[in-house]
Amino acid sequence: MHFKPFVFALLILFITPAVFAQEADNNNKTSDTQLSEPSELQIFRKAFPDTTFTATYSERLEDWLITVSCPTTPITTANPATSSKRREITFCWCEGRLIPEAELKRKSHYLPVLEEYPFGGELQSPSTYTKAQIEEYRQAGLASARKNEPFASQFLSDFMYYGSSRKSVEQHLARIKFLGHKVTVNEFIIEPLARVEKRILEERKTSTTIDTFLKGIDHMDGYNWREIRDVERKSLHGTAIAIDFLPIKMNKYMYWRWTKDILGDKWMLASLKSRWMPPYEIINIFEEEGFIWGGKWLIWDNMHFEYRPELIEFYKQTHTEKQ
Repeated sequence: MHFKPFVFALLILFITPAVFAQEADNNNKTSDTQLSEPSELQIFRKAFPDTTFTATYSERLEDWLITVSCPTTPITTANPATSSKRREITFCWCEGRLIPEAELKRKSHYLPVLEEYPFGGELQSPSTYTKAQIEEYRQAGLASARKNEPFASQFLSDFMYYGSSRKSVEQHLARIKFLGHKVTVNEFIIEPLARVEKRILEERKTSTTIDTFLKGIDHMDGYNWREIRDVERKSLHGTAIAIDFLPIKMNKYMYWRWTKDILGDKWMLASLKSRWMPPYEIINIFEEEGFIWGGKWLIWDNMHFEYRPELIEFYKQTHTEKQ
């Protein structure tokens, strides 16, 4: 009987440190997890400063949950307090795909939101393509490959720009005048387009190349709720964050498919001189303001620009790190 208090004390002595050690270990795991949020979130935060991206780790899913909160209407430079109301949604990180939990079983259908875009620079001359490059272009242009290949997830852009349905996006459209032409776009890209226009018009004063190009534009296309041919998924024209320049004279190659109809399997070898394309001065301005140019895609679309500041920021951060 006299030994019971002593035995109990010994048990406390040995068990307590073990409990504290386990608790400390758990705390360290939590701390490590918190410090390990996806580094790419900084790219999204830089690209969309009015939007917050909050990461919370899910033990159940063994993945990060990313809560995205953005303004209900654009916050502009002229009216920084335009909207105090916000909306939010939570995605699974899923290696950068940013998809709803319900889509996890179909994750192989999606690519990460962030994809490589060659910011800056000029196009390579097709006359210097290797056999491997030519084959890459050929494969990219096959209808069967385009339909079955995974594609970049659009759930984030659909949320940010109300693009999940025709009804919702059409409540956030605006008819604006851009470089002298009327075009319908998403209200969230009005200010970026205004910055582009201001810079182009300033450059036009001293650039005959830009002046000649602008005088040759017949009209512009913006919003168009439609699917991309062959792939059965919505074009970003359907989200109204893309615009096309259409020239008065259609006497040059400007779109890969139209070129393929003429040149067949050698469509990718059309010389740069035979292609209609904006001057690099204009392309550079668009890129510096967060737009990408379709002329740099494998299946090129030289008339096309779309607002993708996250891809521009992705290039800047990844290529700065490599230098």
